[in-house]
Amino acid sequence: MKNKTTALILSILMGYLGIDRFYLGYTGMGILKLLTGGLFGILWLLDIINIASGRLRPADGTPYEDVKAAPAREAVPARSASDPYQELEKLAALHEQGVLNDAEYEKMKADLLAKL
Repeated sequence: MKNKTTALILSILMGYLGIDRFYLGYTGMGILKLLTGGLFGILWLLDIINIASGRLRPADGTPYEDVKAAPAREAVPARSASDPYQELEKLAALHEQGVLNDAEYEKMKADLLAKL
């Protein structure tokens, strides 16, 4: 897996040489940037923006290493005597933010619905 921060730093510092594209697995585009100086600076700037926004991903289609949400157990709402519907809303918000992955969200939702 490729790291987004590494790709962005490579793009900023040596993107005009195509090093960022070589790192991400786009050999052809890396050679083009190497021979043309980042397509005269245009592609260099576009790649910085696209990597920072997450639109330019590794060539093999895998997500960036730091994009995947690590299991953050401390961010999961504590079980309390509050309204179960509020708990479901909190879980949904955490899932939308990427704190919980799909499997964790579904398991916690099923557990909460079972207690109803």
